[in-house]
Amino acid sequence: MAVDPEKFKALREKLDELVEVSPIREKNREFVVNNVLGPAFGEMDELIDDSRPPRLYVFGRSGAGKSSVINALANKQAAEVGAVEPTTVDSELYHISFPDRHASWDVVDSRGLFESVTPDGEIPADTVSLMKRDLEEYRPDMLVHVMTPDHVRAGKQDFETVERLREELGTLFPPVVYCLNKVDTHASPGAAWPPEENPSLAGDVKTNLEFVSQVLDEPEKTAFWENQPLRGYEFDSGENVGVVPTYAKEKPYWNVETLSWLIGDFLPIDARLQFNQAQRRERLMRKMSRSTTNRFSSIAAGVGGAPTPVADIVVLSSLQAGLVALIGSYSCRDLEWATVQDYMSAVGVSAVGGLGAREVARSLVQLAPVGGQAISGAVAAGTTWAIGRSAEEYFFNDNVVKPSGLLEKGKARFRGASSRSG
Repeated sequence: MAVDPEKFKALREKLDELVEVSPIREKNREFVVNNVLGPAFGEMDELIDDSRPPRLYVFGRSGAGKSSVINALANKQAAEVGAVEPTTVDSELYHISFPDRHASWDVVDSRGLFESVTPDGEIPADTVSLMKRDLEEYRPDMLVHVMTPDHVRAGKQDFETVERLREELGTLFPPVVYCLNKVDTHASPGAAWPPEENPSLAGDVKTNLEFVSQVLDEPEKTAFWENQPLRGYEFDSGENVGVVPTYAKEKPYWNVETLSWLIGDFLPIDARLQFNQAQRRERLMRKMSRSTTNRFSSIAAGVGGAPTPVADIVVLSSLQAGLVALIGSYSCRDLEWATVQDYMSAVGVSAVGGLGAREVARSLVQLAPVGGQAISGAVAAGTTWAIGRSAEEYFFNDNVVKPSGLLEKGKARFRGASSRSG
C-alpha cells in the first residue's frame, strides 16, 4: 500500500469538487458532506492526516532473536544481528524508513532484560528501572516479548517478571504480544519443514503455545487463523494481545505475517497506516480492501435509504470513486484520479482519460446499472460492494470482472438495508 498524504488530500479535493458541481440543493449538499463523505472518509482522515510512525518496544533475553524479528517484520536489514555475542548492550531506538511507501517505524530494541533475574524470581532494581526509564522515554504503542522454546520451557520466571513489571509500571505498560521465536530449535537435522509438515515439531509448538496461554491465565483465546491454531492465538483480556510462533532468522520466514497482522490490529489508529503500508504483504492489504469496501457499502445503504431527496447517482459516484482509489492504493498504486480512470477503462468505461470529477462521476454510472435517481438502500450498497470487489480483482489479480456481474450478489448481501420508493 502506498498512501501519500498529499495525494490523499488531492483526492478529497476532487470529491469535494464533485459535490460542489452536483445539481442538488444546498441543504442536500450539506447532507452529502455530513452524512456520506464525512462518515466514509472520517476514519481515513484520521488514519492518513494524523498518521505517525508506530513505536514498538522489543524485549526479551539475549539470544532470543529480537533483532531478527525486527528485520523480518520490516522485510529488510534494519537492526544489527549477532551470531554469538549479544549485540544489544543497552536499549537502542531504530528509526526505520520506507521512503517508497511513505512510511517509517520507531523500534526500540532493548538489552537482555532478564539475564540477571535471581533463581527465586526477584527482579533486580536495574531491570525494573531500565524498563521503566525506557517506557517513560519512548512511550511505545506495543510491547513485543520475544522468547525461544527453551525460554518457555525454562519455566514461568520471565512471564512472572513481566506481570510484576506491569504492576510496577501501571498505565505506562502497553499491551504485549508474545513472540515464540526460533521454533526450529528442536527440529532434528534434515527434518521436514515448515512445522505443518513435521508432526513432532508441530506438537512441540502447540505445547508451548498452550503453556504460554496457561501461564498468562488467558483461558479465552481464539486461533488467529481459523482452524490453524499452530499459527498462534489472540487473547481476549486486552492486556496480553496474543502469542505467535515464528522463524525469523532468514528468508523464507515462517509465520512472521501472523505476528505482523496481530500487531497491526492492536496499534492505535494513527499509528496503523505506516505500520501496514511499510509491508508488502498481500493478505494484509486485501483485508484492508475488504474492510473498506464493506464500510463504504454500508454508508451507501444509508444514502439509498435516506429520506432526503438527494441525487443518489452523483452522491454514490463520488463515494465509489473514492473507494476505487483507496483499493488501488492498497495494491501499491498511487492514490490519485489516474488510478480510478485506469480501472474504469479496464472494465469498459470508454473515454475516461483526462476527464474532470463530474465527468468521472457520470462515467461511473455505467459500471453497474441501477436505474433512476432514487434507489433502495440494498441496491446502493450492493452496487458499491460490487464496484469494490471488482476493483479488488483488477488491482490485486489483474483480472477484469465487471461490477454488473457481481451486482446481484452484492444486493443479496445488503437485502435488509432500508429502502425508499423511486
